[in-house]
Amino acid sequence: MSAYLSSFGPDANSTDIAAALVQQGGVTINHLVPAAVMDTIYREVTQSVSEEDQRGSSDLWPEGNKTVGGLAAASQSFTEQLLIHPKVLQVLDAVLKPESPLSPPTKTLDAAADQVDSPADVVALDDGGTQVVWKPHPNKSHCHHYTVGATVMMEIAAGRDEHQILHREDAIYQPYVRHLDLPEYIVSAMWAGTDFTQENGATRVVPGSHLWPEERIAQTNEIGQAVMNKGSVVLWLSRTLHGAAKSLAAQNRTGFFASYITDWFRQEENQYIAVPEAVVRGYSPQARQIIGYRSSPNLGWVKGRDADNLLEAGQSGHL
Repeated sequence: MSAYLSSFGPDANSTDIAAALVQQGGVTINHLVPAAVMDTIYREVTQSVSEEDQRGSSDLWPEGNKTVGGLAAASQSFTEQLLIHPKVLQVLDAVLKPESPLSPPTKTLDAAADQVDSPADVVALDDGGTQVVWKPHPNKSHCHHYTVGATVMMEIAAGRDEHQILHREDAIYQPYVRHLDLPEYIVSAMWAGTDFTQENGATRVVPGSHLWPEERIAQTNEIGQAVMNKGSVVLWLSRTLHGAAKSLAAQNRTGFFASYITDWFRQEENQYIAVPEAVVRGYSPQARQIIGYRSSPNLGWVKGRDADNLLEAGQSGHL
């Protein structure tokens, strides 16, 4: 018997979903958008990206599968309806704990900054100068805000005969942060562009593996699958083992992936190249922010640009 992955309905309390996600490492939310939305997204992607550029070519997604990077540029419907879906943002706000939440009501960056006292003392020096000294602070936030790490369409070919290797989302950062005691800094989402079934390769997720030591190996009965209907989403944490399953189906299985990371980590996919400025300008303010066109009071600022919208004139730094 496979491990059980907690599942919620679209009207479930976001706090309960977030609590289960933190405890178990992964959850599904069913029927979060109409199935027709997924058809629209797929149509937009296939119309804007050539067949050649949809081909898989990596160890995780080899030939025979399809991948489309820069999904936030390939489909406006994906960006506006999935990437910033209110329920997902509410869960992200609860797990990643930003000072400036994205779920409504959205605080302005300046207002959020004003609510947090300075985490430093200024100490006088003997020569008449001063020095900043960081001090412990009761602020429980994990970040100032969060952004997209990567956005990708992933399509498993019918009859894929091998499971994708189980891996963790933090693997790309792990060589450099493995000795650090960090708060949660990544939440990932895979939206079901088609029904996700055991037969067609529904994402495998290992509940509880976010708490395991690195060397622990998953047993068959510890591995669950995100079986869910088209228009549903599975969420998992940075340390949760996951991977696509093999497929016994006659049809392809399509998923739309997005990872979300704290603002003090580099984005996995370079959104400023993947999503051209001309495309970003056509998106809502909230979509621009999640893609990365915002700054904290200290990170990502540009002189003469607005902190909430770096495409516009304003104030975003100390200069």
